[in-house]
Amino acid sequence: MGLLAARIRRWMGPPRRFRVTREGKWFIGGTLVLGFAAVNGGINLLFLLFGLLLCLLVANGILAEACMRKLLVRRHIPSAIFAGKPFLMGISVRNEKRKIPTFSLEVEDLSPGGKPVDRRCFFLKVPAGREQETSYRRTLKTRGIHRLVGLRLSTRFPFGLLRRSLDLTLPIEMLAYPALLPVQSPLLRQTLSELGDNATPRRSRGGEFHGLREKRPDDDPRDIHWRITARRGRPFVREFEESQGKTVMVTLREIPAGGPDALAMVESAVSVAASLALAFMKNGYQVGLRAGNIALPPEQSVAQQTRILRCLALYQPGLIEEPVHFRNATNVQVIPFPGRPRVEIAARAGVARRKSA
Repeated sequence: MGLLAARIRRWMGPPRRFRVTREGKWFIGGTLVLGFAAVNGGINLLFLLFGLLLCLLVANGILAEACMRKLLVRRHIPSAIFAGKPFLMGISVRNEKRKIPTFSLEVEDLSPGGKPVDRRCFFLKVPAGREQETSYRRTLKTRGIHRLVGLRLSTRFPFGLLRRSLDLTLPIEMLAYPALLPVQSPLLRQTLSELGDNATPRRSRGGEFHGLREKRPDDDPRDIHWRITARRGRPFVREFEESQGKTVMVTLREIPAGGPDALAMVESAVSVAASLALAFMKNGYQVGLRAGNIALPPEQSVAQQTRILRCLALYQPGLIEEPVHFRNATNVQVIPFPGRPRVEIAARAGVARRKSA
């Protein structure tokens, strides 16, 4: 007896729900009226029609249950999500039944509390043993972590009388990066221009290739360009530009707690800091970040972009420590201010003190 009960629970799990649609309510009401007339009048034809209508209602439930069984659902989230920017949330459904296809399937994401999001995916038909994928457009309004607790599958197949649904527990966390300013923003162009005027490259063995010149007595022999030396008959060496002036430390200044516009000023400053950091890196700068108790040393790489965006996405004001300076880095400070953040540029020199995010 216990084994039979376990099999029934496994066959019924996860628990299903059904809701009578508006059309279903009219159908059930007409069926009850017809049944009352058949019983009251004793007319066999009405009994036959009453039985047929009941069979349609039962068939609706059986076919809907057959469509909902043995489905494997997965999400596909983009690698980078920015606040305020639409993105596509992918949903794939695999029908693991051998012969029975699934028709008219709706898939909805569930936010904390079990409330569906405002968009959904629709699958007209998923053949047996096949997988289909579609997506819906969504926008996260704020930066930070956004959670989804599960998925809701539902169908009205075949007659639309009942809405059969079940909830799947599939939690996931999405990290929304700060909103970015447009590339042609006056603030970005002005800051890049001012920083370019302050850059003073020097010659050294490190950095980008600058040109060739004749060898001097104090030059490193490893810099000799042997092909040009053999062609000219006298030694030539390579020159490189030192990366000084191409190293930037983006510092997000703290704001005193309180005030009606404090939250808006912080969010605007975070967006400006993220936009400046990405703009600097696209222009060849090594970029570091200082925000609260987070200090990332300057670096030029795709991984550094991800680290900066992630730190700013999780940034919370109120964590204040002493300043952290990096040698030969230009300090670009983003100061929260009503209306639009202020950006100050000042060259700093000091010894780097590395801290983990």
